[in-house]
Amino acid sequence: MTVLALSTGWYIGWAVGLVVVLIAAALLITLIVLGQRIARQAGDIERALAGARTNTDPLWDVRATNHTIDRVTRGLAAAREMLAR
Repeated sequence: MTVLALSTGWYIGWAVGLVVVLIAAALLITLIVLGQRIARQAGDIERALAGARTNTDPLWDVRATNHTIDRVTRGLAAAREMLAR
């Protein structure tokens, strides 16, 4: 083998290594950027869910309200019966 053949092999090896490193770096940077984007979107989703929770909290009082309305209606029916006698 000649010196030229050895040096050409080294250049090809360095070039292939450089391409592999550049591809790995590009993939890593893409992964980091997408991770940051997902983190931002998760924060937005969390705020939206908190707003939805605030807006739907009164629904838990509907049962108590229905119970109270039922009690009042029964009381009014009983009063009508007593007045009708």
